[in-house]
Amino acid sequence: MTKTLTLLIFCFFAFPLFSQIVNIESQRYKTDTIGWEGNYNLGFTFGKQKEKYFAFSNAAHVQYKSKKSLYLILGSLDILKSGNNKIANSGFFHFRYNYKIRKWLRWEAFSQVQYNKLTGLRMRFLLGTGPRFKLVEVEKIKSYLGTLYMLEYEINNDKTQKLVQGRFSGYLSFSFRPIKTIELISTTYYQPRFDDIKDYRISTDNALFFRFHKILSFGLNYKLTFDTRPPQGSDVKLIYQLENKFKIDF
Repeated sequence: MTKTLTLLIFCFFAFPLFSQIVNIESQRYKTDTIGWEGNYNLGFTFGKQKEKYFAFSNAAHVQYKSKKSLYLILGSLDILKSGNNKIANSGFFHFRYNYKIRKWLRWEAFSQVQYNKLTGLRMRFLLGTGPRFKLVEVEKIKSYLGTLYMLEYEINNDKTQKLVQGRFSGYLSFSFRPIKTIELISTTYYQPRFDDIKDYRISTDNALFFRFHKILSFGLNYKLTFDTRPPQGSDVKLIYQLENKFKIDF
């Protein structure tokens, strides 16, 4: 019984470690309120099967909204260690600026740094900009379309490959809130290279949140990413995960 419980706790915190494309849509606060908002997630566990292991997940989100502008900062650090070996180690930092041009149109600019040892990625630095369109906004449903240009600098784990390339980063997102305590957010990304459309990433991220307190929510998050050409030295093309998490809003 103890081993089973330990394994379940381990899985609870270990699943988030393998994300590759960061879903900004699930992190945005859809609100007209001006000012600061954010949330913080922290999880860790110790256990022992054949070897002792440790899993640590740490993430934060802060945003500031004015009448015309939105500033958003995200950060995450995930570590999974068994014995003397780090099985997985990943993290990212993301900054995004959003300017309101029309009720249905925003202009976005972003910068991101990330790494993911499991997928062979030592470092990936991104700069991007482009328009964001509001497609639908009714009482319970909102939908958005983003069409951005993204410049990417990437280094693989053993530093044998260094790439500078331009990509299109398009996404389609919708949120559905049937009642105040339940929200479904789904986003699909498509990121092909401009000079080689056979080199692309596609990702879908689907999150269901249940709010059981003014500042506390429980979420179920299913993600799937396919990369036709992962970093050199890695054969991980398909990544999927089921994530459970508690979120504290402030």
